[in-house]
Amino acid sequence: MRQCCVTQRDTASAIGISPQLLGNKLHGRANYTLRDLSRLADYFDVSIDYLTGRSDIKQPMEVK
Repeated sequence: MRQCCVTQRDTASAIGISPQLLGNKLHGRANYTLRDLSRLADYFDVSIDYLTGRSDIKQPMEVK
């Protein structure tokens, strides 16, 4: 999982949006898309549920 000190610019680049748009999303002036959430979860190696506060578990359980 990525640690502290990740810049807004790096994060925006990793998920394919501009730093300005990410700033707007972080401040509630624009909404996240499912694609944004999916890419953020992949980038930070956590589940979408963890990102949205629906779970305290960072990684989803693997289904056999």
